[in-house]
Amino acid sequence: PDDVVYTRPQGGLFIWAEMPDGIDTVRMLQKAVNQKVAYVPGTYFCADGGHLNTLRLNFSNSTEEQIETGMSILREIVTQEIK
Repeated sequence: PDDVVYTRPQGGLFIWAEMPDGIDTVRMLQKAVNQKVAYVPGTYFCADGGHLNTLRLNFSNSTEEQIETGMSILREIVTQEIK
């Protein structure tokens, strides 16, 4: 969705994304896993906790087709969460 902010990596293995306020990526994770999409909630990378609306995506071990499918699924889940 348009109100999701994310990094555009110049290298590395990960994309960092920030969902709109009010979205809890820890709670949302099970919905994604049920559809065979995984990410790590961003709160686990923050020493002070919080940041529940963030997540980290790894793109190093997936084909382009898998990434496109996974992102489509994730977009649907986030869109449902925003409503």
